Amino acid sequence: DTLQPAPAPTWVGQATAVEQARAVAEVAAAVQVAKIFRRDITAAQADMRRACSRFAMADRAFYNFRRGSKNVNGPTVYLARELGRCFGNMQWGIVELRRDEAGGISEMQAFAWDVENNSRQSTTFVVPHARDITVTVDGETENQIKPLSTLRDVYENNANQGARRQREMILGLLPQWFVDEAVELCRKALRKGEGDKSL
Repeated sequence: DTLQPAPAPTWVGQATAVEQARAVAEVAAAVQVAKIFRRDITAAQADMRRACSRFAMADRAFYNFRRGSKNVNGPTVYLARELGRCFGNMQWGIVELRRDEAGGISEMQAFAWDVENNSRQSTTFVVPHARDITVTVDGETENQIKPLSTLRDVYENNANQGARRQREMILGLLPQWFVDEAVELCRKALRKGEGDKSL
């Protein structure tokens, strides 16, 4: 089966037209405000240093899990959002573009936008309404795919998959030196606060 684009509406209602006009005005206003109140890199760096020196932030700053014989770790979406807030004049989000209940998939988009520089990263991806699970059958462990049937499970799965892509979109727009310093400060805060020493 191949994905088919959602059919375009043959007419646009008044509420939709109003929402479209509001969205266009909101984007124009965001760009104008960002040009007037330009980013202060020194203030952004100071804000980032304050945030990442706190154990409460550092404790949520990294994911760490086992994949095969290796540990996989890196910055979480919580850290990415905090860095985006500190850097300023940025917007990000996750949008469910289409849900196919019969096909058991959602088509989604994650994006980040540097409003001041008008730089944008986005990715569109398909999320199956299913989850990988590990089960034991006749004493042997095997991986299986479990379809998700409840609206809550589908929503949480979509949000989880979307957050991973959103993290990459935000980090992709931020200067690497800004991210690197934040990561090092969070690691120091963890070590000082007796957090995960493997990071």
